[in-house]
Amino acid sequence: MLAAALVTAIVALTAPAADPIEAHLQQHRADQRIPGLAYAVVSGDRVVRQGAWGVDGDGHAVTAQTPFLIGSVSKPVTATAVMRLVEARRLALDDPVRRHLPWFRLADGQAAQHISVRHLLTHTSGLPRWASRTDRFDNSAGGLARSVRDLAGVRLQSAPGTHHHYSDANYMVLGAVVEAVTGQPFGAALRREVLDPLGMRHSAATQAEADSVGLPAGHRYWFGQPRRFDAPYDTSGVPYGYVAASADDLARFAMAHLKGGRLLSEETLKLMHTGEYGLGWRTSTLDGIGTRLVWHAGATPGYFANVVLAPESGSAVVVLGNSYSPALDAPLAAAAFDVTRLLHGGTPTSSNDGDPLMRAMLPVLVAVAGLLTVTAIWSLTRAIRSSRPAEPRLRSTLAWLAACTAVAGVAALLPSMMGNDLGQALLWMPDVGWAIIAVITLAALLAAIRVGIAVARRRARPVGVEAAQRRPA
Repeated sequence: MLAAALVTAIVALTAPAADPIEAHLQQHRADQRIPGLAYAVVSGDRVVRQGAWGVDGDGHAVTAQTPFLIGSVSKPVTATAVMRLVEARRLALDDPVRRHLPWFRLADGQAAQHISVRHLLTHTSGLPRWASRTDRFDNSAGGLARSVRDLAGVRLQSAPGTHHHYSDANYMVLGAVVEAVTGQPFGAALRREVLDPLGMRHSAATQAEADSVGLPAGHRYWFGQPRRFDAPYDTSGVPYGYVAASADDLARFAMAHLKGGRLLSEETLKLMHTGEYGLGWRTSTLDGIGTRLVWHAGATPGYFANVVLAPESGSAVVVLGNSYSPALDAPLAAAAFDVTRLLHGGTPTSSNDGDPLMRAMLPVLVAVAGLLTVTAIWSLTRAIRSSRPAEPRLRSTLAWLAACTAVAGVAALLPSMMGNDLGQALLWMPDVGWAIIAVITLAALLAAIRVGIAVARRRARPVGVEAAQRRPA
């Protein structure tokens, strides 16, 4: 009865006279300046509505068949492939990783031997969030295995099975396990186990497939404006973040997780959808509605995705966008939740504001860069226009050096405070990354100018003055 009532409500929402879902999504697209957006609503075993607006990074109209990079929504796709192997008894959830990857090593001596497949799926292996360098854009043979071998210098944040630490490294290792069990590159195994059985015809799990389906460029934000960004594909990152799929593809994937029998049994789906972070899925309750949700959002530089399942009502929502900034993560994710609220009789509650600290970072850095520029010009102008050489003061010069060093040091630490390095900042938030570089460069330049002025003043002092200062009283 509940499912039937939901279908009736969804059909009512599609009426031309009242279309709150499309009105909300179009407003969301305008508010976040998203060049292209696609969505789908699933009820039971069918897509009851879908739509798309705008253009992709190559200037073509976005449709329900346009492929998008889906970021960490790749994790439930990977988890589905793993559970297919579990149901086929080629793998067990409590298998130690070392049973399939004897070469798997961590810095903690024998710690790696205690990590199981289940730990990886639930992010309870103990691997820290930033355990590995992601976004390698490595499309050469063996790239995934090399990324796992690079974990040999990583120490666990906690003992396996004791705490949840979300980390891409968990799914990186899972991808290598799938390769070992199937004897195939991960992309080929994923296509055989998930993509082809579901008829996901506009999906990609390798660079060749991305080229074949015509994966377009995405967009990053520069000073609040989306700019085209055509990053290379990253085959080594497919298990945790670089699957490509269309809204139509993800609707098919959502259907497979709403009802057992398409790919996995009902018992396996229930297991995957249970727990704060199940086997590849997050779970929560929809605020103000009380509906239980199973969902996962994800992003890559240039793209954002969110898939929200409401298993009890048999519905799902897919929202894809072709622009992304970490500062806008929350409002970008909110669109799919708001559509789910509308489907369940609620009203949108999301805010268009992003992370206040990240949003403040760019204007603060620009202001500091401007202040450093003005100070450098003032220092040079004052030194040039001075009618007589002033006496150099060591204390003043050291103070300038300390201040410039402090400013440059804080700027240099900003990426690590966000859990990344400067290279990642330039990739994900290029305006912030270049502002950091500008502040560091200008601080160093100002320090050099102040030292140069002090040296020039010392050299310009009359010889008699120095002699008088050295003469005993």
